[in-house]
Amino acid sequence: MGLIEEEEEDNEAGLNLNGIQSLSIEEEFEPHSPSMYLATGLGKGIDGFDGFDGFNGGEVVDFTTVNFDESGNVEEYYKRMVDEYPCHPLFLRNYAKLLQSKGDLHGAEDYYRSATLADPGDGEILLQYAKLVWELHHDRDRASSYFERAAQAAPQDSNVLAAYASFLWEIEDDREDNVAQQKHVEFEKEDPHNLDKSVPEKASESFSPSLDIAAGLKIYMASFTTADADSDGNVENYLRRMVEENPSNPLVLRNYAQFLCQSKGDLHGAEEYYSRAILADPADGEIMSQYAKLVWELHHDHDKALSYFERAVQASPTDSHVLGAYASFLWEAEEDEEEDGARQDYFQMPLLHQGAVTTANA
Repeated sequence: MGLIEEEEEDNEAGLNLNGIQSLSIEEEFEPHSPSMYLATGLGKGIDGFDGFDGFNGGEVVDFTTVNFDESGNVEEYYKRMVDEYPCHPLFLRNYAKLLQSKGDLHGAEDYYRSATLADPGDGEILLQYAKLVWELHHDRDRASSYFERAAQAAPQDSNVLAAYASFLWEIEDDREDNVAQQKHVEFEKEDPHNLDKSVPEKASESFSPSLDIAAGLKIYMASFTTADADSDGNVENYLRRMVEENPSNPLVLRNYAQFLCQSKGDLHGAEEYYSRAILADPADGEIMSQYAKLVWELHHDHDKALSYFERAVQASPTDSHVLGAYASFLWEAEEDEEEDGARQDYFQMPLLHQGAVTTANA
């Protein structure tokens, strides 16, 4: 009887074990809900999904992996997902993008705003909202605030930096146009009988070569006259003399470095004077950015150039030229990485083929 009871207990244990195993297998292969398919379809893949609180969203929307309604209405499906997950930033953002593509900018604005509240640290969402605010309201201060937050949240996102730089260039152009228009109106009020005389006489005076370079490089040289230049108008001699007289002036050092780089093609000499300029003023983002570009061009040192670009953006976070140069560097670095990866795959393929042939011959 004892043996029979033990055998029955073993059988029951085996049945329970098999039941647990079969249950785990069924649960493992249980199909996901439509909302899970939508989450994976809107991102960069299943690897990017880490729960609703940590989803890495992407730009590409893969509709092939989404379980849509029988009617195939994408908008209704998105709307239902937003209703089911009203605090999910990814669903809010993608529904906002859908509304924006349909021309409903005000509706898109509401959902972009909700998405930024759901995830204040997502640089891409902040960027999309900033661009929409600028397009819809032309509110410079409000759009600038969200662009700045986007750049702070995603400091190495080339798309974010480039969009921010483009916005800064646009508002700079608007400001210059407004100033020029205002001056024109004021001049007409002062001299309504002489409208052709739109440019003051002093502005039409010709500059010397040295003063042209100084003005182009944003150096204030109000006391400069043609007598300060060499008799033959040699700009290089003049800039070198300025460096000797002002060896710790960052602007003078930067000017000479820029002259050597652009006019003489002496990149190594320019590197030396850019380095001295940075030591003289470590907080000048423009000098830092120019040095970073030279390091990348001359040495192709990714880490060193990246370090100086980051320091430049930190020093001048609203300088459109600094942001644009940084975005350009990130794009170029990404292209280099892709080319290196493709080249590595190309060289690996013959090696694999050669190994297969050797195995077959053996």
